[in-house]
Amino acid sequence: MAEYSFKNLEIRYQTALVVPPPFAHFFTIELRIDPENRLGIRVAITYAERDELEEDEIIAEGFTIHDDYQWSGVLPAVWLQTVDSLVRKTQLKPFDEEKLTDNQEYFQVRIEKDSLRTGMPSQRVEWQFISQELIQAVYEVSGKEKPFEITYLEIEGGNRIEAQLTASFGRREAKLENRRNTQNRTTVLPWKEVKAMMEIVYGVDYDPETALSALPRKPGRYLNLGTSEWFDLTTAVVGENDAISKLNRLLARLVQA
Repeated sequence: MAEYSFKNLEIRYQTALVVPPPFAHFFTIELRIDPENRLGIRVAITYAERDELEEDEIIAEGFTIHDDYQWSGVLPAVWLQTVDSLVRKTQLKPFDEEKLTDNQEYFQVRIEKDSLRTGMPSQRVEWQFISQELIQAVYEVSGKEKPFEITYLEIEGGNRIEAQLTASFGRREAKLENRRNTQNRTTVLPWKEVKAMMEIVYGVDYDPETALSALPRKPGRYLNLGTSEWFDLTTAVVGENDAISKLNRLLARLVQA
């Protein structure tokens, strides 16, 4: 029987008090290893102080009036290995909520095995990142959201080159499918590369007014973000030159992989 570094684990987070609604929120993630060595999870996310806002104000910031969320279930086996590895190297520092300023976030981890340890992890950035990944994994496993997916398409001289990147947080797996006319190839990418890729893709804005609603047929370079819309990269991408250059370099790398 495998020996793991925890039996029960709890992550608690709250935005700083200066963060206004509709952004202000808190969440709790509870993890437990069941007798069959499966990783059970319960997630509860609550958005705070929204009563003072009108519905259109909330929607204008990219939210909905139904963002509070709860779910419990079991995650794929890869997650038990991931969390166990992080817990094994984690040191917890004393945490005093009363000493937090209005500009500081609340972040606390409770680890239970033979004894109970509570505090702020010294690897705080890593823990906050894994927390967001766990929430995204729950969204996928529960069916609330689909895996992250982008499709890049080049049409030139009668040739079609396509690269589709799919990243599943539930399985912690990233796959790249390349299609050149009638030839297909699938590559598994290191999971650690996904975060940087997503930051580049969403480091620019995409103009919905110029989006194409159907699969492009004319020569050009296009990007699909997992919806029915296609964005012409020469006209529909808005952002700083450096961010746009990073996006172009990433897409060129994907089609050449």
